[in-house]
Amino acid sequence: MPKHAYLILAHNDVPLLQTLVRCLDDSRNDIFIHWDAKSGALPSLETEHSRLKFLDRRINVGWAGYSMVEAEYLLFKEAFAHGPYAYYHLISGVDLPIKSQDYIHAECARLNGTEFIAFAPATQAEIDYRVQHRFLFPEEFRTKNVWKRGLRRLYLRFQDLIHKKRTDLVVRKGSQWCSLTQDFVAYLIEQEAFVKELFSHTFCPDELFVQTVCFHSPFAEKVKAARTEFEGNMRFIKWKDGTLLPLDDDDYPALLGSDRWFARKFSGSDSELITKIAHISR
Repeated sequence: MPKHAYLILAHNDVPLLQTLVRCLDDSRNDIFIHWDAKSGALPSLETEHSRLKFLDRRINVGWAGYSMVEAEYLLFKEAFAHGPYAYYHLISGVDLPIKSQDYIHAECARLNGTEFIAFAPATQAEIDYRVQHRFLFPEEFRTKNVWKRGLRRLYLRFQDLIHKKRTDLVVRKGSQWCSLTQDFVAYLIEQEAFVKELFSHTFCPDELFVQTVCFHSPFAEKVKAARTEFEGNMRFIKWKDGTLLPLDDDDYPALLGSDRWFARKFSGSDSELITKIAHISR
């Protein structure tokens, strides 16, 4: 039976991460974890059935910077080297499956060849802001240094004044979390140099590169047909006014009745909800 690879981007909340690993611990799965370089020593995690591997190379991931793309590529390439796998599921360390592994494997077998990628609507102005500019200090978008923030704004304004344009390529966006086939992961790895050239020094490229590569490839016709962004990647994610909200016990009925495979984000402080979700996902 074809195996699945779980690729986890993690940086905190080790007890929740261990719960996630236990939910994925299945002889049909291999688990690969990128533990953020700024998070200190690797946590001690246990599995009984799955192969578990922490990446040797670790990146200090900055919010909205290209380092997130680099960390994702490390995961894709490490898992690919141990493959092949039927599917590669990219999730975060604060996600949990809300379906059993029997269910997820059966659905992936039924829909074999489908790429589960989220595509979201975006204005051309938003895309242009993210991609057409070259951002200074791209790993420090949340810096409190007024000089860096000021220089970044001035350089953006200068680029607008000279009508700088980096690319004519159509760029698409959506949630970074995805479930991809062996063939598309191979193609995505082949496109790494192109991705770096186009998306380094842009804003939130982790929400752009998979969608854009897929959109301009033969795999575009294999993307799951979806009415909403998170239906496309089979994730249950709660957003309000552009803010990612943590899930709480009030969300349990919706989680229980959802057809999605994974949900985010959970908080280790909500142990009752996590216990209930871990129970239904086994």
